[in-house]
Amino acid sequence: MINNFLKSTTLKLIILVCTVLATLIFSSLLFNTQIDNLKKQVDNIYFGNLIPIVKLQIILDNYQKIISCKTNKHPCIIDEEKKNILQEWNYYNQAFKNKDERVVVDTINEEIYATFNENNIQKFKNILVRVDFLIQYETQVAFKERKKFVEDYENMKRYLFYSIVVILFVSFIVIVFIIFQIIKKDKQLTVLNKKYKIDSITDSMTKLYNRKYFDTIFDNMPFISNANNWKCAFIMIDIDYFKQYNDTYGHDMGDETLKKVATTLKKYFDKKYEFVFRLGGEEFGVVLFDITEDSLENCLKDMNYKILELEIEHKNSKILDIVSISMGAIIYEPHTYVSANKLYKQADECLYKSKENGRNQYHIYKGKE
Repeated sequence: MINNFLKSTTLKLIILVCTVLATLIFSSLLFNTQIDNLKKQVDNIYFGNLIPIVKLQIILDNYQKIISCKTNKHPCIIDEEKKNILQEWNYYNQAFKNKDERVVVDTINEEIYATFNENNIQKFKNILVRVDFLIQYETQVAFKERKKFVEDYENMKRYLFYSIVVILFVSFIVIVFIIFQIIKKDKQLTVLNKKYKIDSITDSMTKLYNRKYFDTIFDNMPFISNANNWKCAFIMIDIDYFKQYNDTYGHDMGDETLKKVATTLKKYFDKKYEFVFRLGGEEFGVVLFDITEDSLENCLKDMNYKILELEIEHKNSKILDIVSISMGAIIYEPHTYVSANKLYKQADECLYKSKENGRNQYHIYKGKE
């Protein structure tokens, strides 16, 4: 049963579902991790290279150096500071600005170049105020932008979470539905296949095993006997004067009689290693594994008695006024290596002797007699 389950479509589908769900969950976690990494990168962008506050601070520091130098009232060389200021300012000035920002920045740009032309300490101080204003402004913008991003990030993350939950739930429902349909069809096919197998080895009228299955079992009887060191028996059974029965009562009644005899045989031989077959017409066969001579003889006596117990009327029988049977039987001794064909012929000869001796009896093969 466990082996069948391991090979079943159901297990394969369960593994498929688990794999798909695991992949979706892993992808969700990976995506969530990437979103967090993106947030860190944006933080670095806002507080790193793309925020011009650092550039403005350098400009501010250099102007403070110039003012300090000018305040001391002795000759100052400000070439280095001027170079730093213009370099950092050009970088800041070329960065993207909206319309309102551009008006302010262009005004300050003119004032910066003017300070170096006029070399007036008050002008330097005015620029200092202007740059400090830009620093405060850029800081506020940075925080506003980051706050907006964090809000958008949280909303996006929440949206993604619910989307993933919905996708997982819908995927689970769809997969379960598909699995249910496949398992349903698989079960239907299994039932049909099982029914087909049973039908292929079963006689449609009597529900006994058919001749095809008999050939399989009987041909292997000597090998099974030798492998297990079992004595095995084969019984051939024939309903006495069945042709006359059909002529008298009709074929429908004849079929009912066959079913009753078959049911009786099946009920009696119901153990694990006992097989009952319909060989054709009114002829039946029984194969018994692991049996003794005494057990076989008791079986034959019982079968004669049980068929007579049915008390099926047979007015045209030449021996009784009820249906009876004749039987021929053989026992196969393990390792005697008699072929199945020969065993069948010997059982048939015993059946013939039972009929010749008056019917309603059995005969067991005893070797050459």
